[in-house]
Amino acid sequence: MIDSHVHLNRPEFGAEAEEVLTRARTAGVTGFLNVGYDLQTSRESIALATANPDILATVGIHPHDALMVADENGLITEDGKRALQTLEELAADQRVVAIGEIGLDFFRDLSPRPAQKAALQAQLALADRLKLPVVFHVRDAWPETLEQIDQCGVPAGKGVLHSFSGDATAVAWARERGFLLGIGGPVTYKNSKLPEMVALAGVDMILLETDAPWLPPVPYRGKRNESAYLAHTLEKVAEILEMDIAEVDRKTTESFVRMFGQPGAL
Repeated sequence: MIDSHVHLNRPEFGAEAEEVLTRARTAGVTGFLNVGYDLQTSRESIALATANPDILATVGIHPHDALMVADENGLITEDGKRALQTLEELAADQRVVAIGEIGLDFFRDLSPRPAQKAALQAQLALADRLKLPVVFHVRDAWPETLEQIDQCGVPAGKGVLHSFSGDATAVAWARERGFLLGIGGPVTYKNSKLPEMVALAGVDMILLETDAPWLPPVPYRGKRNESAYLAHTLEKVAEILEMDIAEVDRKTTESFVRMFGQPGAL
């Protein structure tokens, strides 16, 4: 198993981070993609990946922090230009395999929407120029996000729609453009619509993820999530697709390696 989206540097893990990694490896997790969401966490992701061969890193500026890049009217600021330059410099590290997580979040709306769109556009351009895939954060903004991607052009490295919560239209859109869907703990939740979307997508479009320390699968819902719990998501996906667990593991791992590379190979 590969945990395709995790935040091992979060303070929720604190001094227990090494134990969390050990438990995950013991549970069969062979690789991790540690995801940055601002300049500081992007640096921390690189540091983690440098210290651990089975961890790869991403760098990016989350829509919640879009004002780091653009003002409330969606104009790139001087500070924003410097932030984007720093992001490009961080992306040059050999352990960085993607730009992200970036996107639009109209649920919490912690940054003005014009700023979110401008930050997304600028980072899409960066990802395309660097030929890196993109890790997308999308919440209550599916039509707008997909429209933005189409307007900017699909990045050369494609991407993954993290914590997928879209509908059948979004699944079809992703299939046509070669995107993958990040499926995590919510697929195990009662009354979730994700099982229907997983069945529609099929195994070749799916990556397994935890988004730890958030979104734990059943039976850990309400507790801190960690990568060791990924097996519960794998089991649920295999059940939905009526496939052998080992085959789903193999297919999702192969999809990850095609898009991001093999953990431990750099």
